[in-house]
Amino acid sequence: MKNHVIIVGAGLAGMVAAISAHNEGASVTLIDRGSIGLGTNSALSGGQFTGPTFQYSPEAFTRDTLEVGRGLNRENIVRRVASKASEGFDFLREMCLDLIETPTALRIQSSNPSIIPGVTLVKKVAEKVRALKRIQILTGFFVTDILVEEAQAHGIQGFDKEGTIHTIYGDSIILATGGAGAIYSKNDNQKTIMGQGYYLAAKAGLELWDMEFVQCYPLVISEPHLPSMLVYPPYPQEVKLVNGKGEDILSRYGIQDINDAIMKKRDELSVMLNEEAKTSPVLMYFSDVPDHMWGLYPLSVLDKLHFDVRKKPFAVSPAVHFCMGGVEINEMGRTKLDGLYACGEVTWGLHGANRRGGNALTECVVMGRIAGTSAASFARKGKKTDAHDIVNHRTENLDSTLDRPLSSLRELRVRIRNLAWEHAGIVRNEEDMVAGFHKLDGLEQTLKKTLWTNVRERTIQEDLSSALFSIRAILSASIGRKESRGSFIRSDFPNEDNAAWRKNSCLAYDRETNSFSVTYHSVK
Repeated sequence: MKNHVIIVGAGLAGMVAAISAHNEGASVTLIDRGSIGLGTNSALSGGQFTGPTFQYSPEAFTRDTLEVGRGLNRENIVRRVASKASEGFDFLREMCLDLIETPTALRIQSSNPSIIPGVTLVKKVAEKVRALKRIQILTGFFVTDILVEEAQAHGIQGFDKEGTIHTIYGDSIILATGGAGAIYSKNDNQKTIMGQGYYLAAKAGLELWDMEFVQCYPLVISEPHLPSMLVYPPYPQEVKLVNGKGEDILSRYGIQDINDAIMKKRDELSVMLNEEAKTSPVLMYFSDVPDHMWGLYPLSVLDKLHFDVRKKPFAVSPAVHFCMGGVEINEMGRTKLDGLYACGEVTWGLHGANRRGGNALTECVVMGRIAGTSAASFARKGKKTDAHDIVNHRTENLDSTLDRPLSSLRELRVRIRNLAWEHAGIVRNEEDMVAGFHKLDGLEQTLKKTLWTNVRERTIQEDLSSALFSIRAILSASIGRKESRGSFIRSDFPNEDNAAWRKNSCLAYDRETNSFSVTYHSVK
């Protein structure tokens, strides 16, 4: 097979890239460990695409994105997204999605108000993907390595749900794996999003940029036995946030409009609620909301929970939502490794020190289309290889002396996520981060000794390896930045310092020592 593009990750970015590569004449293999679309963070989204509209110019979009990013964005990427957003929105219309235009964004509207707009979005795009004959969908497949030869990516290796290891060769590769939100004990991501793409890229020799910047969403359900789900905005004016003393938190902090605070002061609100939650749970009340509003989105989604949200308060907490750092790409979606492209949350450049609401989906559709087109062009013009699949062997690592490996791995996952939240969470300081490094070393040694005995356990172990790698990357980039900026907040350096720290962090990974060298570069 010639002109073959392999895409790792089948969220919105990966699916859009697959369609674009197909439309350029490529044969595509779209790979995901779960089902396409629905098993990804795209399905959990509120369906908003911030970008230029008839009332909102590309220049205004660029200005506002740079402002929210606190000057650490790659301006060429921001301008690229601004200039190509309208084409991306046209692509969405071609999917027959119901789009509502607001002054600064487009929003997906589900035909059923109790269905999350992200679910409607990914289902429609997945339908298109399945209808294209030159796209092969490979699900239940875990990618462990990007294959590199003569400074060019030429395939991937991984294992399927039966435990068989496969090597799949391609003329170009697209990385669309998402971020690392689920490495934290408090997050609103799909539970498998644990930094696998960052680990794949670094093992292939790529640097990671601005990994210290991790965004939290202030209002995520933290009630026991309920899903750790974002409480979708907009919020009715009757909603209340109350602390353990019965105090109205919004009034106490002078917040008159919670929706305005969510958009403009998200990080400050996260810090505030995190501090409140240290003494007692923060409760969210919807009891004063009029009955007629419960049939409308987003309350219709909340009303589906197995909990009487109309009458009973429930606990909420800030939780990790999005990672701004990642793999460097150029305006064509190309990484610094020939043959390897990337799109979506795994990449760095658009968001800077913080992500503007609605820009994640815009990034997926715009840069997904660009990456797909670029990868197909490279596959068509570049060095050719015959794409084929080699089955090496079944994966087995049985050891009768092991004591409850699955239980041990699950317990280790809890410890890893707690470490991330406690030492690389909302507010950081040097003492806690140094302590985090020490704990990290111990957990890495424990993971090495906890061997898997079947495919399920191997998958968990691979996830935990990616999680530990991602935590090390976040801490390594964080400890050197002596300021607070955007989503990055240090209690020991509480102020933004443009004179000394308007810089991007860059991590180079050494596989032999499992360590990073960190450099900081003035913004280009």
